Amino acid sequence: MTDMREVMKSAGLIRAAGAAGYFDDQGNLKVEFVSKPCMEPKAERFAKENLTMSQLRGFFNHCREIERRLRSKQSTWGEERANVARVSVFAADAAGKKPAKIPRSFREFLDANLATVHCEKDFVDGFMKHFEALVGFAALYMRKEERDR
Repeated sequence: MTDMREVMKSAGLIRAAGAAGYFDDQGNLKVEFVSKPCMEPKAERFAKENLTMSQLRGFFNHCREIERRLRSKQSTWGEERANVARVSVFAADAAGKKPAKIPRSFREFLDANLATVHCEKDFVDGFMKHFEALVGFAALYMRKEERDR
């Protein structure tokens, strides 16, 4: 007989104790996903590795459109799950081109964070807030990089 807790865990409805995720025990977004000390170094690194604001915005806008459809109830999580998973496909394609269109580290950032998304709340209230913070801090470094070229 299958344990209901295991079924719920495999469906992404509950996490194993200590599993990484976007939210604390009270369901609030963990501050490290949006805080300056955690996010600014990532933005600076991606800029130094030649990720452009245009490339970053392309991925962000794709995700923002998924978020918009979910929030407006134009689609459901079940309908959008595959679109969320496809972000990793797009990143792999861009990183695998010769020459690479995005740095490998940005692809790894997307893959690691998308692996944490198991439900609509993870995507909308976790991943998107995290990605939004990256875009905000990246604007500081990527604009400077583009001016200096």
